[in-house]
Amino acid sequence: MDRMMPLVRPRLVPGYAPAPVALAPGLWSLERRLRMPGGVTLPTRTTLIRLPSDGLLVVSPPAVEVGGLESLDALGRVEEILVPNSFHYLNARGFQARYPRATLRFPPGLHQRVLGLPAAEELGASAPPSWQGTLESAVLGPVGGSAEVALFHRPSATLVLTDLAFHMIRFESLFERWAWRANGVPAGFGPSRTSRSFLLRDRTLAVAFLERITAWPFSRVLVAHGEPLEHDAQAVFRKAFAAYLG
Repeated sequence: MDRMMPLVRPRLVPGYAPAPVALAPGLWSLERRLRMPGGVTLPTRTTLIRLPSDGLLVVSPPAVEVGGLESLDALGRVEEILVPNSFHYLNARGFQARYPRATLRFPPGLHQRVLGLPAAEELGASAPPSWQGTLESAVLGPVGGSAEVALFHRPSATLVLTDLAFHMIRFESLFERWAWRANGVPAGFGPSRTSRSFLLRDRTLAVAFLERITAWPFSRVLVAHGEPLEHDAQAVFRKAFAAYLG
């Protein structure tokens, strides 16, 4: 996977840089689009969270090249940057260069697997003290070098995921729908083929991770790729991962 990523490095869709959208008090969604090999578009989401310090946590930092970050700056000081899994690190260096005073956090094992990344604090089993009262976290892995961090934003009852699940239900064309389905992206909310192959490959770890997530009283799920899940979130999540939670 690491050898493939430089070869298929996506290109930003120029001109698409909407402002953050407020989903709840202290919670925003920042969307961008990537052009993948073959011309298909991949929607990608950065989640912005207000910390108890009044600063911002940026989850899955966006590329700075496309611009449009003035609206992010208007929300407050970027205090922390989280690379939430082993594949969303490509923008970390450029984004931290724009916000050099922000604390950069990585999932476990990323520094050992990908050389040349900037210095960062590795997220442990417990959430950092700066998140207390606002965010809880659960860490899956590393499993074969892959890891992901799930977050629960308690004030808004929102579960924040990255690549554990996709929810891609809107497409620019029938060809795009077919292409993503052929590449293992599910028809609704759920894990992709890549997620099952890399993140969920160790069943024991996966079950413990998913059980911890379902213990959180979430009513909304945000994913990095696709639409927010706003209705019956607990039931839909359990159905999507029934093979592990059954």
